[in-house]
Amino acid sequence: MKRAIILGGTYPHRHLIEKLKERGYFTILVDYLDSPIAKDVADKHIQESTLDMDKVADIAKEEGASLVISTCVDQANVTCCYVGEKLGLPHPYSYKASINVTDKVAMKRIMVDNNIPTSRHYVITDVDQFAEKRLSYPIIVKPADSNSSKGVRRIDEGDENALDYIKKALEFSRNGAAVIEEYKVGKEVGVDCMIKDHKAHVIMTRERRKIQSNNDSIQQIYGSFWPADITSFQKDALQKIAEKIAEAFELDNTPLMMQTIVSDEEINVIEFGARIGGGENYHIIHELTGYDIINQSINSFLGDEIDLTYREPQEYLADNYIYAEPKVFGRMEINQNVIEKVLYTNVYRKKGALLGKDISSNNRVGVFVVKDKSTVGLLEKISDVINAMEVYDIDGNPIMRKDIY
Repeated sequence: MKRAIILGGTYPHRHLIEKLKERGYFTILVDYLDSPIAKDVADKHIQESTLDMDKVADIAKEEGASLVISTCVDQANVTCCYVGEKLGLPHPYSYKASINVTDKVAMKRIMVDNNIPTSRHYVITDVDQFAEKRLSYPIIVKPADSNSSKGVRRIDEGDENALDYIKKALEFSRNGAAVIEEYKVGKEVGVDCMIKDHKAHVIMTRERRKIQSNNDSIQQIYGSFWPADITSFQKDALQKIAEKIAEAFELDNTPLMMQTIVSDEEINVIEFGARIGGGENYHIIHELTGYDIINQSINSFLGDEIDLTYREPQEYLADNYIYAEPKVFGRMEINQNVIEKVLYTNVYRKKGALLGKDISSNNRVGVFVVKDKSTVGLLEKISDVINAMEVYDIDGNPIMRKDIY
């Protein structure tokens, strides 16, 4: 029986494991957590870090794996490509390319060298290298090499916390570097593409909705509207940018997701990944277009032909992430009187999981998704559901962060 190693026990990887089983694979999940959310659907769980590339290579040899795969975790994709080259296993692009699309220092350098529109920026490896007058405010500081959105902050001119934010970004970065860049004004639009035969196909767009409460400078979202309200001209421009990225970074027959700022005057690329998005991306894309982007990601890894059969969305969806206080997770509940307004919910944490204090993508408790013919209808449903739901800790105390919406 073919054996596949899946790196990272995220919620989307539950679907990845199920699809691999349909293809006849014995599935082995590697995740450092004792009980990741994808554990119960895998045939076997090995508790090791996905970032330890040589350890993962040893596991692949010991298990006789013919595939090492991750579809939505940047650092795990680097490990996949490293192990793939080392052991002669299939992988979607070179190990060198996996570094370039993950390390934000390399990413920014290559984008600038290839005239891919992005913010003015500079790189630091020590807080003393921060220059207050070098860029126009506001600015963004982000770790150059890290998982999730930890350490990403907006800094306004005169912000007394600026040096603390920069220190944190340097601490979160695995390579000890941080990127300082100018903040761009406009819609923050996520783009999910497939690159096939060097041509970009835009499958889905979404408008990311940032947390604005309490004047906090975190650059985290609480959800998105799918698809984004952009013009056909802007969508065509995003497609051309995606093709420039694919050429510059030597990517083909692979998913490509971009985070961009779209305004009437210009489009700027914040960052991108040669993978699918995390969270609800795969589920919502399938709901609106009928396209199974995780299944096509497997084809990308295996070198099989990528199918591009999908339909244009006819309705709007909104995903709404749920955050909670740093407690021990108990349960998430929604009142039955609004349940018909919810398309579906997912719980990302198991009972007894310790919740972190940072509002970041790896500290989400769960999600609810609503559908409507208009974005106005989405907003009404979102408000009703938030008012009628709660998260409880293991002792039954309410802990949902309703202040962020």
